[in-house]
Amino acid sequence: MTQHRRSVAKAVSYRLFATSVVFGIAFLFTGELGSSAKIGLSAAIAKTALYYVWERLWANIDWGVAEA
Repeated sequence: MTQHRRSVAKAVSYRLFATSVVFGIAFLFTGELGSSAKIGLSAAIAKTALYYVWERLWANIDWGVAEA
């Protein structure tokens, strides 16, 4: 079984990686560090919130869950 701290480390490192990619793409389009940072940070916050909502929705779906 995977330890919780490993899962947290993976989630945080992935979010940093994905935010860096969004920042880089935004910088290619805007050419501005400030705007790119705002876009990257906004995307990270929005995606985190949306993922939480998505998880809560899936928590109500019994499909594929083994009964104990």
